[in-house]
Amino acid sequence: MDGLDDHPLLWFFEPRRELHPMVEYAWWRNPILMAVEETLLHLERAQPVGLGKKRREFRTFKGKNNDGVESLDPLRSELIVGSLLAEAGVPFRFNTSAGPDILAGAAVTSFAIEIGMRRPKSLSELSRRLMRGLKQRGLPHAVSISTDPIPPVAIRTAVQDAIVEQFLPADGSRGVTSLRTIAAPARPELGIPDSWVTIRVSNDRGITSTEAPWKSPHMKAVAQEVAKNILRDNRKQTQAKSCPTILIADLTGGDLPDTRYWNDVFDSIWQPDDGYLAVAAMTWLNTNRMPTLAFSLNPFADQGSVRDVASLLEPVPGFHDLGDRLAGRKRRQ
Repeated sequence: MDGLDDHPLLWFFEPRRELHPMVEYAWWRNPILMAVEETLLHLERAQPVGLGKKRREFRTFKGKNNDGVESLDPLRSELIVGSLLAEAGVPFRFNTSAGPDILAGAAVTSFAIEIGMRRPKSLSELSRRLMRGLKQRGLPHAVSISTDPIPPVAIRTAVQDAIVEQFLPADGSRGVTSLRTIAAPARPELGIPDSWVTIRVSNDRGITSTEAPWKSPHMKAVAQEVAKNILRDNRKQTQAKSCPTILIADLTGGDLPDTRYWNDVFDSIWQPDDGYLAVAAMTWLNTNRMPTLAFSLNPFADQGSVRDVASLLEPVPGFHDLGDRLAGRKRRQ
């Protein structure tokens, strides 16, 4: 990777001697690098229009640390979706001008795919902030977080800052090593309870619990955020009405990306002037190119357009839920 001395992916080429000092590190078998390589291989074989620009953009990322790797995620989401289309032989191009991220179809665009990242900042974000700050000060930095009754959907920046200040006072003095505090929901009207957060720092291994019960309010809150910040963004609404378009909301990296409830939750959110044909929640693992996609169909959209797009995407790996939802809607009728 000549000229990419600080690229995020170089982090995975380096052996973790402090963890496994006697083990030879076989970077070429690192599952994260293998997943990236598989994604890029499908794209290099297909050579879609716009790949050169994505290749140049890929080379601009900096930071051999967790933050640097996460900064690459929005581009990696586009590359993953593109690789799925390439694998299925669906013609497409990366959009190099204003408009949706991916334009698909033959000579004339048949449909488009817009991809937006949505990552509510919650316990994982707080844990990383604390660990980084404690480590920089040479303090024990194993952070354990538990919650009652359920984890918060998101922790507002001001609340996170106040918590970090307790452990890492700005004047450099020694802070607390444990804290129990409350994280009030930004939208209590969704039925989300206050969450009591207990944080402990030690020399042992830290554990952060983000598990929530099935059909907890979390997915509804995330769906509302997607509707507000992506679906109904004025610029994106204009894009959606330029041609039949699907919106993919990438929830990867959030604490509770349970997409099984997505369709039920989003069905009550759609409004008559929403321009997208469907909204999908997408999650993927660093170690696997194949994402999980869960769709909700716009009941106000032209159903002929929905069927046409679903038919074109039928052979694409990972997109089967779109056709399943369409078939389910037919059966209910």
